[in-house]
Amino acid sequence: MSTATIPSRADLLREASLTVCGRREGKTKACNSCLRKADAAVRLARSAGQDRDLVPRLADIICGSAGQPCGTCWDKATTLLLELRG
Repeated sequence: MSTATIPSRADLLREASLTVCGRREGKTKACNSCLRKADAAVRLARSAGQDRDLVPRLADIICGSAGQPCGTCWDKATTLLLELRG
């Protein structure tokens, strides 16, 4: 019988921050700005439950926009949510 391992908060933030910053081959660390954004996004995603407005809110955090996130940040928000809920 195998047991699923639960990632530590540090591992979760590291992976989320790479998604927020933009994953590329060879990239192993996100910038400080994206690490802070990932922390806020992870807290929001975990506390929001099944909120239908979650992707736009995450995209806004990632983009740093005032309610007008760009398409790239929408994609990052969707990916991040799938990773966190996966």
